[in-house]
Amino acid sequence: MNTSAPLTSAKKRGLTPADRVITAVALGMIAGLISYFSMRSHPMHLAKDFSYPWRAARALVDGHNPYEVIQPVAPYPFNAKLMYPLPAAIVAVPFSFFRPEHAGGVFIGLSVALLAWVLLRDSPYRLPLFLSAPFVHAIILGQWSPLLTAAALLPTFQMFAAAKPTVGLAAWLYKPSIRGIVGGVVLVAIAFLVQPGWVSEWLAAAGSTNKYRGPATTLLGCFLLLGLLRWRRREGRLFVAMSLMPQLPVFYDSVILWLIPSTVWRSLFLSAVSWIGYVAWLPHQASPNQNEIAFPWLVFTMYAPALLLLLMLPPREAEASKLEKMLGA
Repeated sequence: MNTSAPLTSAKKRGLTPADRVITAVALGMIAGLISYFSMRSHPMHLAKDFSYPWRAARALVDGHNPYEVIQPVAPYPFNAKLMYPLPAAIVAVPFSFFRPEHAGGVFIGLSVALLAWVLLRDSPYRLPLFLSAPFVHAIILGQWSPLLTAAALLPTFQMFAAAKPTVGLAAWLYKPSIRGIVGGVVLVAIAFLVQPGWVSEWLAAAGSTNKYRGPATTLLGCFLLLGLLRWRRREGRLFVAMSLMPQLPVFYDSVILWLIPSTVWRSLFLSAVSWIGYVAWLPHQASPNQNEIAFPWLVFTMYAPALLLLLMLPPREAEASKLEKMLGA
């Protein structure tokens, strides 16, 4: 009797759906707790970067205009206008009833659990993403990039691209879907029902600073446009969109670049290299010039390695959806 056959068969099957759910929930809880304690240890920072949509949501619930309420009047996180479109505040409304550190922790926990579940289901070789510097930076600050990376793989959740359209556009281009468009339109429509004039106020707030720039739109990062050589691939469209989209020159938005590596070793390589730039920048994070210091590290330890991995892929994918074919895939 061959007793090793059941064991061999079990190994081939891999994780069961229940295993994936349990693992995803566990990873989400760990990330949520890290985020919570990061915020709890600095109570003056409220929910850190998630403070902005959280405060905007509380303003909406109280019947106020978030773009009037949120002004640069004190140190971080009260040092800037509301740079998010109103859909971000709509999404944050369920979290607005929690204390800020609880809101940030729950938001990150749910986002990471969703991301872990889809990676375990479809592409476990991308799990080194959770070891990357941008991922750690994102959960510490309460950022949207884990959720939008999950949305790139799950069209049903692409509606959240309307909350942060810079990374959101890249997520949609990775796997274009009608569901994503419809969901985003619904979320934007709700925002117009709540506050009809929000677009002009958001654009005015976003235009009040010059800190946001696309890495490929600068002389230092213009070589990133080589990503256009892989435009016929979803990874190429994602990379070019991220290279061109205005963003703060820091690390958390780069999480979505981990959809480019095609093997576990390439994903590990990208994660390892990412720590070089992050550790080099970390001593300067409180500096007034932190963005200028971070930018070259972002370009050469996040985007340049991702570009290398992108160019190692074939020029085009074997199969593409009808919608992707319409986009030139």
